[in-house]
Amino acid sequence: MQNDQLHKLLSKQVNRFLNTESQGREDVVKFLKVVSDSYVNFDRDKELFEHSSSLNEKEYAEINIRLKDEIGQRKRSIEKLIEAIHSLETDSSLPSFDADNLLLLVDYLQKQIDNRKKMETELRQAKDAAEKATQAKSEFLSMMSHEIRTPLNAIVGMTYLMQQEECSPTMADNLKTLQFSTDNLHVLINDILDFSKIEAGKVDLEATPFDFKQLVSNIKRANQVKAEEKGNRIRLMVDDDIPDSLIGDPLRLGQILSNLVSNAVKFTINGSISLEISLVSKTEEEAQIYVSVKDSGIGIPLDKQELIFEQFTQANSETTRKFGGTGLGLVITKKLLELHGSKIQLQSEEGKGAKFYFTLKLKIGNGIKTIPTPVAESINEVSLKGVKVLLVEDYPVNVKVATKFLSRWEIDFDVAENGLVAVEKFKSGNYDVILMDLLMPEMDGYTATLRIRELNQKIPIIALTASATLNNQDRAFEVGMNDYVTKPFNPKELFQKIGKYSHRGS
Repeated sequence: MQNDQLHKLLSKQVNRFLNTESQGREDVVKFLKVVSDSYVNFDRDKELFEHSSSLNEKEYAEINIRLKDEIGQRKRSIEKLIEAIHSLETDSSLPSFDADNLLLLVDYLQKQIDNRKKMETELRQAKDAAEKATQAKSEFLSMMSHEIRTPLNAIVGMTYLMQQEECSPTMADNLKTLQFSTDNLHVLINDILDFSKIEAGKVDLEATPFDFKQLVSNIKRANQVKAEEKGNRIRLMVDDDIPDSLIGDPLRLGQILSNLVSNAVKFTINGSISLEISLVSKTEEEAQIYVSVKDSGIGIPLDKQELIFEQFTQANSETTRKFGGTGLGLVITKKLLELHGSKIQLQSEEGKGAKFYFTLKLKIGNGIKTIPTPVAESINEVSLKGVKVLLVEDYPVNVKVATKFLSRWEIDFDVAENGLVAVEKFKSGNYDVILMDLLMPEMDGYTATLRIRELNQKIPIIALTASATLNNQDRAFEVGMNDYVTKPFNPKELFQKIGKYSHRGS
């Protein structure tokens, strides 16, 4: 066997220790081959072992790195959980935690989760109870509004009709007192309903073009008679630089101004009331307007000035007895101004009058404006002869009041005592306008309107109702009514709307 066929290490050893003769012997050759194969196998096993060892070390290192990362992440997560618990929990008895005590942490978290679930359940129950209470309050106000307005409508209507007739001075004075009382009662009902709407968050401000200068002029004119009765003089100061057309809610702005001016008139005797509007600043898109109402009346003590903006509160009980009122006017004014992003301000001293003022930011209109003109001036209440009306009303006294006005206006009319009768009469009659009450036996006004709309989409239907809540108004328009008049109704307003929808008012 040639030495180059042997393992290198063995070949060196053979050349070193065996002579040529010995290397050629057959038994030695066999022996050397076996030993050479052993050397080769040993080298191969060594290589395999070293390769395997290197792989195991690499995998071990990788696993070790992963374990360290996982342990680090676990500790960081536990620390974050502990921080979160401490930030959320206000209990001074909160136990201390360390990052190694995972079982205690998990146990505590489970207790907190159970407590949170219990609190959420209690909160949901409280929320449900509050919603039910709010709904009950809304339903109660709606019912009371309807029940009070129904007889009040008869009182207001009959008082108005009697004032149009010839009567003795004593009777005229009595009627004037009666009208004053009904007006106060009407204001009381409207204040409570307005306050309820605002508290329920159901007042949405409109954005329509209007003439602010004309609006304040109308407010002054509306309060002029009452002011003169108390020996007061109203002065109006208007800045000519105020744009002719502004974008806003003229109804709510008019309500704010009316509350302030009527309050000034109420608490001033033989004095003066000043209504001022002036331009503070103007850009191409927006105008900032200053508004103030100042009077020379009884004034408000400094320690009472915060109280008057709280609901059902006046400066003192003597004021309530002497001047009357609900104590809601300024609360409603304050909340309406907050909806406009403004704040009511007050300067006053007891016995030296009061000044209420605020600023408004309103967008400038494009010149097309709606002018809020009092109903009484928009159309003459004379005659609507030739118009035929279907009056749907179940309350006999209200039927009597309404028919007296319809007869006075020379209107031809039929009466239906409920919605069911109204639908049948509509099928056989030819009417220009329907005056529809909402709450009636047999069939209410909503259902009757839906039935009539199935037969005719064009006939004007005006809700004439003592139900004055927004929900009732929204539902009335949803079922297809064209307009809404609240009892006790203003005769001139009702006359105008019948004329408008019958096309006889122009």
